[in-house]
This record gives sequence, structure tokens and C-alpha cells, in this order.
Amino acid sequence: MFTVGFGRIQEVYLVKEDFGKLALDGLNGLSKLDDTLSARRDGTQVQLIRAGHVFADFDAPAPDAAYDWGTLAASSLDAASLASPKVATAGVEAGYQAIYDGLLADLDPYSRYANPDRARDDRATRDGYTGVGIVLSQDEKGRAVIGDVFPDTPAARANLLKGSLIIAINGVSVEDAKVDEIADLMRGPVGTKVDLTVREPRGGSRTATMIREKVIENMVRAQVRDNVVIVKLLRFNTTSAAAVRNAVTGQLHGLNGRARGIILDLRGNPGGLLDQSVALADLFMERGPIISTRGRNPDSVQNFNAHGEDITGHLPLAVLVDGHSASAAEVTAAALQDSDRAILVGSTSFGKGSVQTVTRLPNDGELFLTWSRIYAPSGYTWHRQGIVPTVCTSSSTETDAKTVIQAFRAGQLPRPADMIADRFAAPEDDKALRRLRSVCPWQVHDADLDINVAVDLLTDPALYAQAMGAQDIHAVAATHEP
Repeated sequence: MFTVGFGRIQEVYLVKEDFGKLALDGLNGLSKLDDTLSARRDGTQVQLIRAGHVFADFDAPAPDAAYDWGTLAASSLDAASLASPKVATAGVEAGYQAIYDGLLADLDPYSRYANPDRARDDRATRDGYTGVGIVLSQDEKGRAVIGDVFPDTPAARANLLKGSLIIAINGVSVEDAKVDEIADLMRGPVGTKVDLTVREPRGGSRTATMIREKVIENMVRAQVRDNVVIVKLLRFNTTSAAAVRNAVTGQLHGLNGRARGIILDLRGNPGGLLDQSVALADLFMERGPIISTRGRNPDSVQNFNAHGEDITGHLPLAVLVDGHSASAAEVTAAALQDSDRAILVGSTSFGKGSVQTVTRLPNDGELFLTWSRIYAPSGYTWHRQGIVPTVCTSSSTETDAKTVIQAFRAGQLPRPADMIADRFAAPEDDKALRRLRSVCPWQVHDADLDINVAVDLLTDPALYAQAMGAQDIHAVAATHEP
């Protein structure tokens, strides 16, 4: 558990680390399980202390000896379990969590350890899971009910209804079982059968026989307003780009040439898979750079370029972002803004301009480690600063689309083109960072405001051209080396 994890930190983490410091902070993390425990470095020795008394000591390896420090961490956990009833009672998994939490706190906010249960849920979100395609929730009595049914899944084909009470699985009553226990019973190998007995909202009971299959939730919602196609992506998973493609092309086909523009709504999207964010940007670009990544490990240095067709046929495009648009959502937004393919509407995004690599550990948990920074085509990284929208709607003075548009026409809203120097300085310069973060901070407002502003921009060619000019991304690229 520790030699694998420490080895990966040494191999891929963004900067070189002192494993003596990391390991010591990790061992001090055991105080979360027993507040009388601590660890200290005494010359060439690492000592474990409980209630003021040393109960174990080890020879300190060299600072860069990742394997040896991993071995020391494992031996220390064993010793702590023998010396502390609280650590022993908490169990080995709690020990892993405490030590990894302690040492990863030295790295960055996005490097983390996920225990086997959390890792399983994370993998299901990213890659899908084997099941029947239902979301479980609880009714007012705490009983497990069907909260949602995904389309084109075994549950949908069996006509299971939202709100149905789960009574039995494979003939065994689960009326007293917890939701997570029922979720585990619903999962199983692809191609295996499961019988689900439910009591439907109208009172009748029935048993549906289904064959489990790989289920990947569709995170895309689509609608049309004023002949503008609006596609919302809730978060990224392995099918995001394909799902957006299908939604956009389907809506365009239905409009039969009447479409006036596209809105890609990434508000509240926490991100996900890097390859999907790149593929999503590529749907709307024909050529040019999308993003690049750079880190300490040679494999982290990558350049991603568009190489397809614009599925919209060059229709005007707006991307909606807010303070909760992060990570992969920012990749897509930055690429489309920087390439002059789209205007951004909303408020400054979250500011997660880094990539994590995921290592599966021997206990089936996962270790997330930051291994590269992400750079927009013009060469800046939005790490810490976020991406400033072309048209800011997050203001206490502009509360409806008409006043926002009027302010924009009059040049009263902040322009990304005026923030070139601060964009490049902000990752390391706190003053530049504060200036950028104050330009268009996210605040609560009517969600329809962003959409209404975007619709007005997309359907007015002169206004759209003005917005493109306000970005002036080519000036950024011309004045700074990527």
C-alpha cells in the first residue's frame, strides 16, 4: 500500500518531494485515530510516541528513498496498531486513510486517497457500472425507492417506474435493507440475471427480470429556445463527447436549417476526464491547438490539437460557465474561447488548471496525484485564477438580459483582452490573482439570465462580432510565449 503509493509520488508528482517530510506528516496523521499518538525525527531516527513515551523507532532512509519510506510507513502502522487500542479498533483501512491524508496534505488540494468504497463509486461515475440503470433514493419513511431510471437500460426496457418501492431482489426481501446495501445487490457481472420486485406508485406489485449490462449515465440535457440549441453537460464521463454530439446533431436535424446558434452549458460542471474535455472542444473546432499540459514526468508533456469537423457547421457558439465550472469543463471553455470559436458567458470559473493521474492501489483504493499543469492555446494557465468570461453576468447592477447587453454594448463590462498581463502573472503573483478574481466573481442570480444573454448574443451578428473582439485572444498569443 505505501511502497506503491510513495513510488508513484516519486515518479509522477508535479514537483520533487522530500519523502522524509511526507512520511513524518503522514504518521502524524494517525493522531486522528488516537490523539495521544505522534511521530518525530530525532537525528537519523524516526520515533513513534504515545502519551509522551517512545514505543517504536526506525532508521530514517535517505530523503528520496521512496520505497524505504513506504516500508517504514507500513511498519509504523503495524506498531501503532499494537500500541494503541484505538488504532487497532479503527482497522487497517482507517490507518491507510489517516496516513495518506496526512502526507497528501503537503502536496496540493487535488491529490487525494480514495478508499475502496469511494474508489468504486468514483470509477462508476467515470467509467460506468454493471447494473440495470436505476438511481436509488429514500422515501419519507427511509425506504429504498427508484429515484430515476436511465434511458436505454434494462430498467427502462422493463418499464420500471420512478417512485417504485424496492421490495425484494432475487426473491429475498430487502424492505429493511439500506440503500447502499440494495445498490450492491443490484450490481453484478455483465450478462447475469437479476429479479427485482417493486411496489409501483399506484400500489400494484410486480417482478421485473433483467439482464445486467454496463451502464453509463447520460449526463447531457438538451432543449431549444428561439431556434438556439441549448445543451447542458452535468459532468464528464467516458461518453460525454459522444452524448453531446448526438444531442447537438439531433436538435439541429429537428430544426432543419433554422438553428441560429448553440449554447454549451457547463455551469456547475465539476469536470472529469481530460480526454473527454478535449474531444468535446474538438466537436466544434476544425483545426488548431486545444490545450497543452506540462509537468515533471516526461509523459505529462502533451499537446492536444483539433483534427475533425465542426459538427455545427460554424454556427455561433456560446459557452456558459460559473464559479463551479472546473477542471475538464474549464479545458473545453478555455480552448473554445482561446481559439475564437466561442464566447463565454457567466462568471469566472473555478480555477483548477491541473491534471491528476489515478493509480489503483493493492487494496483496490485509488491514489490521485497532480502531475501536470494545463495551458490554454495562448499559453496561460488558469490555475488558481479561473477563466474570465467574455460577457460577465455576475453583477449586482445588471440583473436582467437587457441591462447586461446594454452594459456590454457600452463597454461597461470587463474585457478579457484587457487582462492579458494579469492572466500570465496570476499563477505566481497574488496581486494579479486578486485583481483577476475580483473582475467577475460568481454570485447567485437567476439561472435564466445567462441563457437569455447568450441567446441575445448569438442571434445578433453584430453583437456576437463585438463579443469576439472583446476576447482579442490573438493579441494574447502574439505578446506572450506559450
